[in-house]
Amino acid sequence: MGTPAEVAAFFALIERHKSESISGTLDLVTDRLYRRTVPGEQYDALVDQLAECWRLLQKIQITKGFWDEFELGDRTKAIDRSAKTAADAFQKIFKSLYKAIDYARADKKNIGYFRPLRLMAWEGPKSHEHEFMPLEDFEKPDIRPIWLA
Repeated sequence: MGTPAEVAAFFALIERHKSESISGTLDLVTDRLYRRTVPGEQYDALVDQLAECWRLLQKIQITKGFWDEFELGDRTKAIDRSAKTAADAFQKIFKSLYKAIDYARADKKNIGYFRPLRLMAWEGPKSHEHEFMPLEDFEKPDIRPIWLA
């Protein structure tokens, strides 16, 4: 999906511009998906909110120095730094999220129930903590997203 810094940049831009969304809030993305888990019953609403995030980020033009504030370093895994808009720059992250939702929906068909969707970092100093963390722990109010570790 991307490095922790890239994923943090993705969510930071959405958080910064969510007040411009049609509903004025994108809580399934900025809270549930970012920090906790998204229950299967909310996948349709999550897809709608991700589409709204795409529309918001499509309006943000990438200019020289745009990425400097996010301290991404030289390594780019999921951001297309040659893109003209933030939505296009984060296209890989959007595709990864939609793919994860499709897999999660397949669980309902294959095993008979939805498993909550959660994001995990596969690299970084604290990635092992989230890998083995029980789902209930993601619901604690003070949970710190792995992207901010």
